Amino acid sequence: MELKQKHFVHQNIPYSFNWNKIHHKQKFYQIIANREELNRLKAHFKRVAEGKIPNRLFNSRDLPRVSQFKIRGIKPAFIRSFSKSLIRSGKIKRFDSNSKLSLYAQRVFESYKESGFRGDPGHEPILKNILIKDKDSVAIEVPIWKEEENKTITGHIDLIQIENNAVKVIDYKPEGKFLLSLPQVAMYGILFKSRLNIKTVKCVSFNKEEVWEYDPKTLLSEVKEYLISHHINERPWEDFI
Repeated sequence: MELKQKHFVHQNIPYSFNWNKIHHKQKFYQIIANREELNRLKAHFKRVAEGKIPNRLFNSRDLPRVSQFKIRGIKPAFIRSFSKSLIRSGKIKRFDSNSKLSLYAQRVFESYKESGFRGDPGHEPILKNILIKDKDSVAIEVPIWKEEENKTITGHIDLIQIENNAVKVIDYKPEGKFLLSLPQVAMYGILFKSRLNIKTVKCVSFNKEEVWEYDPKTLLSEVKEYLISHHINERPWEDFI
């Protein structure tokens, strides 16, 4: 196993970037169609591993973070109804607790229980377990940013996977409520796609019960239309696209 690591502290919160170079290299030899994309991913990960990211942006309390983007102002009953509608229409693919990511999370929970640890496992043990054991997984805690006048923003992506010709931008949400956090995860996908010129990006939210997968453009079409229909005019993520 070859993990390249770099530890960051942004706004007093520790982030441990890990890059599985063996998995990444294996993908390079397996996938012919998008080797240029794989090389761009490699260059980004290499830059992060060397600490060559704009830490001043990540540590600025005056700049927004992608994790702040949430759907607000909609009653829970409407949220549940809209979630079901998106799943029925196929805009969101929902997988149950037998899906790969959920099973990885369950195993870490079981390991914690068997080892006598108090409480539930946090992000790091679950994400690192997936990065080590899942051959589609190439990096965790990946910094992403956009630096433009009036459009500067930063974030940390929990997990990046490469599956077939798609790059998956993945967020672990133990509390669920995937629709409320869809603007956050979709914006990770939009920023990553734009910054690294990736043709096909999928967004994924998961916990040990279920997995959602969708195109990040869902935020700018179906979700936007729904929010407008409910007179929700505060959609701050749109300022950064």
